Amino acid sequence: MKHLFIFLLIGSFILSACQKETGFTAPAIAESCPVQVDDPSGRFYSSDSLIPFPNSKKTCGLLPLNKKDYWIYKDSIFNNGTFTKVQYDTLRFINTWQSHPDNLVWWETSISIGLPQLLYITDSSIFDIESNLLTPGMVSAQKTFGLFAGDSILYWDNFEDIAAFGRSVKLNENINTPAGSFDNCILIEKSSPHYQKNQVYFKPGFGVLKYVFEKAPIGSGVLQLQQVSTLIGFHFE
Repeated sequence: MKHLFIFLLIGSFILSACQKETGFTAPAIAESCPVQVDDPSGRFYSSDSLIPFPNSKKTCGLLPLNKKDYWIYKDSIFNNGTFTKVQYDTLRFINTWQSHPDNLVWWETSISIGLPQLLYITDSSIFDIESNLLTPGMVSAQKTFGLFAGDSILYWDNFEDIAAFGRSVKLNENINTPAGSFDNCILIEKSSPHYQKNQVYFKPGFGVLKYVFEKAPIGSGVLQLQQVSTLIGFHFE
């Protein structure tokens, strides 16, 4: 019995030493990433019901939201169709707000790149908050984009107080950018004839790959290229 005990003790020591030499560590526990599920479409809020919300957590869904994440874009800037310069912009989600009484978390972007600058997401939709001309002092939540079952979908949209048509199309080809090649993408297009047109090439679960912005000079009614933004880098945590 004494020899058996010594044998087991030596075996335990050897196993412990092997684990130490190989640098074995327990796998890290991934940070939870909650998905918001409410649908606030058509919901009204008083302008003072959006309260700054010191949120340090990330939110998953159609677009990953985390204050540590960022997307870098190369912007070609045009003056009514005439190229003027190249600049670089970084998209971050810098602030969070909470709407009351429903306690939804809204994220504020540093730049637009075709996305609402104050947005709420679920696993299938992106929502915007817009001022409402008919109800002063109130804002309303509107769905700006949602995943769909077919190949394309048409819907009503707007540029502030200008009526527009929305169009979403599933793309069969890859979208190639300096940041990589992406499949299963969607073209989200919002257009108001003779006024403005936005095209957003979007990868669900990742973000905006390319943004094209056209607008008609005042009084002309003819759309002219104003900006083309292309993803060149990104960082997720």
